[in-house]
Parts: sequence; structure tokens; C-alpha cells
Amino acid sequence: MKKKQTYILMYQDDEVLRFEVTFAKRNKVTVLEKLAHFDKAPYGMKEDSSQEELDRILFKFFNVRALASTRWDYEQILKATKCRDDFELSFKGHGLSLSNHYWYRKEDEILKYADINFFTNKWDDSFARAVLKGDYEALKDVDLNVPDIVTQGWAVKGWLCTDEGPKLYKLGIAQGQYEECLGEVLASRLATRLFNNGEVLEYKLEKIYDKYASVSKAMLTVDEELVPLSNILPVEAYFTYKSIARDHSRNDKFFKMIEDCTLPGLKDFFVKLSCLRTLCFVNDLHFDNISVIRNMKTGDIRIAPLYDLGGSFGSSSRGKEFLSKLDKSTFFLIYFFYGHLESNWDYSWYEPHKLDGFEDEIREVLSKSEFYTPTLIENIINVYQRQKASLDEMKKAHLKA
Repeated sequence: MKKKQTYILMYQDDEVLRFEVTFAKRNKVTVLEKLAHFDKAPYGMKEDSSQEELDRILFKFFNVRALASTRWDYEQILKATKCRDDFELSFKGHGLSLSNHYWYRKEDEILKYADINFFTNKWDDSFARAVLKGDYEALKDVDLNVPDIVTQGWAVKGWLCTDEGPKLYKLGIAQGQYEECLGEVLASRLATRLFNNGEVLEYKLEKIYDKYASVSKAMLTVDEELVPLSNILPVEAYFTYKSIARDHSRNDKFFKMIEDCTLPGLKDFFVKLSCLRTLCFVNDLHFDNISVIRNMKTGDIRIAPLYDLGGSFGSSSRGKEFLSKLDKSTFFLIYFFYGHLESNWDYSWYEPHKLDGFEDEIREVLSKSEFYTPTLIENIINVYQRQKASLDEMKKAHLKA
């Protein structure tokens, strides 16, 4: 790949801006010109933004559309594709994704969005299949015009074309360790009991190449884009929410912040989210994993279905070590880090009977891994039941009030 290249940032078939990329040890992005449809620029770019602001925002935009450097197979992928870093890899194709409708067109190319997008066209998913098989040598010969090169996240994963449309297959965060996908499927099942229809992205458990994977469908229509909540709320709200695990008193401060947000239902969403965290002790629900969906035609914004529930029920690497040594102090720590329930919240939506029998689902799913011995599974169920008892008490207190 040439050291410098000029591209057009496209929104579907609309030209948004012309920019130059310098691929080097320190990659650089320079906006050269605002084009006819700059009004459809990525969230945060404004007409009166300075050159410096435009360059910074666009550089950030590209960096969150790339592989995570913390991904287990990051180095294997870069070596096989002969890329210096994830940034260079993300430009090996056209930057098409299944999270929004932006893409990159070289200045001298003539392409139409209808002919190349992944929402309405199948693509050669050999890249994903090679990754899911663990055959990284095969990446040397595959088409890189795929959604995988702009998909973030720590887990080994791949987008496959299926008869039901695009599906994302997620394995574990390390080779041969798929416990995290078991936890994600369990958390998804639990969330569908707590949330309303359409508020949770459903994850199913499937086997592929003799490995378990959590599998989900794409959740956007052809006119929508996914925008992280961190782009919507003030930076202070981001850091306040992040610090709640260390200081529960910040709960009230955070909820006061989001009360002023014009996004309908945001407070109710976070109340339910806090209850879910309490029940399945998920450790990866940060602002970049909580998003809104923006309709690019109407400008309407709604809360995106809850997604990315990896690490739930202690299935992360740290969580597995933590739960295998359960004692009274461990129970206290789990309550301290994940028990973020407040008595002044509205619990009228919570129906305890909807969680009846969930212990059987925990046993059924976790028993698919040799790591989860019968004793460890019962320990996890014990923690879940203790957390549920706290939520039930909140419901009773709410009814009395």
C-alpha cells in the first residue's frame, strides 16, 4: 500500500469529504475538502469545525472502525495480511461495515453503494472462515473487502453470509477458550426476560468447526447507523458511569446527568441494565458497548438493542479465576462490584416470576465446557440467586412504597 493515498468518504452514494491518509509509524489523516453531502458527515463533525477538529474526529472515526490491538489473534492477522497495523488493514478494502453506511472510495474509483454494501449483497466470507478455523495462513489469499477488518472487539470473531442474512460468530477471547461465548448466550437469555421485545440483541449458541460460538444477526436497516453512547452524552457522564463500580454514590450523580438527556427511555434503560449487571455480573458494559441507532433520513435517534454481553456469569479469564475460589469474601466482592441497585428507582417493570427456572438454563449452557465442574456451576447459581434475592427485595419495597 502506498504511503499516501487520497480517498472520498462516502455515505452510501453521497460524497461527504475528500481526505488524505498517510500510512506510517504514526498514521495521519488530513481532511482536504468538504464535499456536497458534508451534512451527512460522521456524528460530531460540524460545518464550523476547524481543520484540526475535522482531522482529529476523522482519525478517531477510522480508529474505532478497525481491529482491536488487544484481540488475541491480532498479530497473526496482521502478519498474514502484511499490514503494519489495524489502521492500514482497515483500508485494504473499502471500509464497509454492518454498523453504519460509511465507506472509503479511492479518488479514481467508480463504484456504487448498491453493488458493494454488505446489507444487500453477499461477500466472500473466506476471511471469517479462516479466522474461525484458526487457519491464519489462509488469510494471505482471501478477499479483504469484508466487514471483519472494521469490526472491533477482543474476541475472535467473524461475519458469515447465511441464508438468514449476515451473522456474527464470536468465539472466546483466547485460543481454545470459548467460555465467554457461553456467558454471552446466557446473559442474552436472561436479558430477554427482563427487557421488552426488541430491546436486546439475541445471541444463540452454535457449533462451528467443532467450536462453540455466540451468534447474532445484524441489527440495522439500510438507513440506520450505530452511534456509541459516548458520542451522545457528555464526557463527564462517561467517566462517572465508569467509576460507579468503585464508588456507588456516583449512581445518583450519573442518573441526574441522563435525566437531562432528550433520548426517550434512557433512564429506564439504565435501571434495567443495572439490574442485569447485578444478576449476571457482566464486566464489559461500558459506553462503547452501549449505543443508539440514528436514522440518517429522518435524524431520529433511539436506544440500540443491548449487545456485547461477553464476560457474563464470570466467564471472562479473570472471572473464571475469581469464581473458582468462592468464599464469603468473594460473595461480598461480587455484591460490591455488581450490586448497583438503588431504593429510589422504579421497579414496577420487574416481574420476578419471569426468571423462574433460569437456574436450569445456567446448568444446561455452562455444562458444555469442561472448565465448569458441577461444583463451580452450583457456586455460580448460588451467586445468581443471592443477587436475585436483592432485586426481589427492591421490588417488594417498591410495592410497599
